[in-house]
Amino acid sequence: MGDRFAGWLYARLAAMPKKPDKILYNSAVSEDLQTLEPAGNTPKRQKEYVIQKLSVCSLIVVCGVVMSVGLWIKDGMETKIVDNRLARNAYGGGKRSVTLVADDGECSYDIPVTLSEKSFTQEELTELSDGAMDALELLILGSNESLDRIEYDMHLADSVEGYPFTVEWRTDEAYMDYTGKLVQDTLAAPVLMELTAVLSCENYEMERDMTVRIYSKAVQPGRAERLAGQIAGLEEESRTQQNMTLPSQSGDKSLRWSYKRSCRGLLFLAATPVLACFIYYSRDRDLHRQVVDREEQMRMDYPEIVSSLALLLGAGMTVPNAWNKIARDYKRRREEGGSRRYAYEEMLLTIYEMESGVVQAKAYERFGRRCRIPGYMKLSAMLSQNIRKGAANLPLLLKEEAADAFAERKHTARKLGEKAGTKLLVPMMMLLGITMIIIMVPAFKTYF
Repeated sequence: MGDRFAGWLYARLAAMPKKPDKILYNSAVSEDLQTLEPAGNTPKRQKEYVIQKLSVCSLIVVCGVVMSVGLWIKDGMETKIVDNRLARNAYGGGKRSVTLVADDGECSYDIPVTLSEKSFTQEELTELSDGAMDALELLILGSNESLDRIEYDMHLADSVEGYPFTVEWRTDEAYMDYTGKLVQDTLAAPVLMELTAVLSCENYEMERDMTVRIYSKAVQPGRAERLAGQIAGLEEESRTQQNMTLPSQSGDKSLRWSYKRSCRGLLFLAATPVLACFIYYSRDRDLHRQVVDREEQMRMDYPEIVSSLALLLGAGMTVPNAWNKIARDYKRRREEGGSRRYAYEEMLLTIYEMESGVVQAKAYERFGRRCRIPGYMKLSAMLSQNIRKGAANLPLLLKEEAADAFAERKHTARKLGEKAGTKLLVPMMMLLGITMIIIMVPAFKTYF
């Protein structure tokens, strides 16, 4: 299905008066395909390659659109508010911030609302405070055995685990500070000190006297601000209830409430074509990477090919026979499960050209142009010149060329090794950082 759609899309693009050549007939892609398979039908392979890319990108676009629509529908369903009731988080769940949309039939208003977690009633807090005080009496002792004999600093905690209270302490600062630390080292006689714990939950207590004079606001609030103030008052009044009921009227107008719609679906939809274009052109980069790998492989095989030619020519074989033996031996190894080597494939193609009637000198020259590597171009020139003019010292020239090629390959291998070492530097530094963290964190915990 995807391939048929991609083929149809390719045909539509090709039928346009102004064809998108960058998509359909990219010259760089055509050159890479020609380099990888010089004997193949390059226009046909390029068409198949573009259709394959279009198929992948079309699938990405379809999946992106489907997910965007699904998110849009899901967000729309989540915006509904049933019976004008907002559910708040249970105690310990934290605040819940939402953006509501109030629609009075003429205008809509965005109202940000922050729902605090569910509060305890006074009765519930009274019951919890008894257990909190029992736990607190044991917690504050620290190293002391009982409240009747305080010899060590006390631990005046500001909270009790498992209880919703914050604790404030009142002490006699002449003998103990608010953290429970003893002030005086020695006493003439034991001293009775009043220690008071103030437990509070959701209310901050502070005494301060001041005089203020209040005036009306210079700028009266708009409808949205009045609604926000009204919602804030309702939220405060309903903190002991599980749900907060939103007002259905604002003045003489009725309100319809909903959550503010999220734009996740639209963002995903906008990102889909960007991802598709990125993948489309990244395939071209991967194709060119294959060409680069081909050239590296051919450079590595060049010394062996030249050395084999020099050895066979020194043994008395002619250039065509030596060429055929090297190529046929490779073909046999490949049929037995060996890997594909591009340089030997080009040699086989040269043999097929000569069998089809191409002159030997011309075939060797075309071999060098297809390889597009200076070493192979030099080899093809040497062989072509040997056929046209004759060269009695060709085996000696090939031996010297093989020696130079092996030296160049050693130099290339050394450079690749240095490059690999540089790439390993970043992970090595990361491992060093992780090792230092593993060693230092326990040391810091022990010290502090």
